[in-house]
Amino acid sequence: MVMKTPQDALLLIGHGSPDPTGNEEFKRFAHKLAVRVDAPVTACYLEKAAPDVATGIQTCVAAGALRVVALPLFLGAAGHQKNDVPVLLNEMRMRHPNLDIRYGAPIGPQHAIVLALAERAAEAVAAAPSAVSAPETALLVVGRGSSDPDSNSDVSKIARLLLEGRAYGWVQTAFFAVTRPDVTAGIEQCLRLGARRVVVLPYLLFTGEVRRGIEAYACDQELAKKVAHAGAEVVVAQHLANHEGVVSAVAQRYWEAAGGAANMTCDLCKYRNKVEGFESAFGLPQMQD
Repeated sequence: MVMKTPQDALLLIGHGSPDPTGNEEFKRFAHKLAVRVDAPVTACYLEKAAPDVATGIQTCVAAGALRVVALPLFLGAAGHQKNDVPVLLNEMRMRHPNLDIRYGAPIGPQHAIVLALAERAAEAVAAAPSAVSAPETALLVVGRGSSDPDSNSDVSKIARLLLEGRAYGWVQTAFFAVTRPDVTAGIEQCLRLGARRVVVLPYLLFTGEVRRGIEAYACDQELAKKVAHAGAEVVVAQHLANHEGVVSAVAQRYWEAAGGAANMTCDLCKYRNKVEGFESAFGLPQMQD
């Protein structure tokens, strides 16, 4: 844990949603995080909601902050984390040259996140209508989906970490959009592997159109016929929301950034490496989409 001063502030940057319920979950999370890190937290949004990042920085400055840790609340590193937010923060550094703005790393597949997902899966299993053994149960971790393979690969990593040391028969991955497999294909794959229960596990922080879309795919009538024909069932778990494990994981990223130990995830970045299928992104400058 880093030594803090009264001039420290945490700028928590949410993606933003047209769904007010998701934004309210984000605000409640910001309050819990402030208690955990014992530092003032200013909540703002990258897009689709107010206040924006510039307003959030100005709020911190008006409150007397001399050092701001900007922490985007994204599970993985993709375009928003690698380009959009850094561009905005660079603009803020020019506007406030005496302000120390430090940039935090994405949440990533931390152990606390693995435990939070495992608890969400256990909750869904406990509420399921039938008694199905763990070896006959498949978890389907569903990410938002990104055009950045680095971010998508984190979903596979979190799935593998969920499988290790647990009795579930399978832990598979799927995505809501952009990349494959989609939710329907993911469930069908679990059925072909022999699962009698599929727990759809949204790898999402807050509710909104993506959360509802995942559930809609999982409850599709045509898919339900295939599930019934296989003698199986599909249950949808709760998203991560304000789970204490997420609070712990984000607090860890704050302490790292405040202490100067945070590093951007560049090893697999498509902007710094010629990744197959994404060669056109190599060497692009940071800019907002």
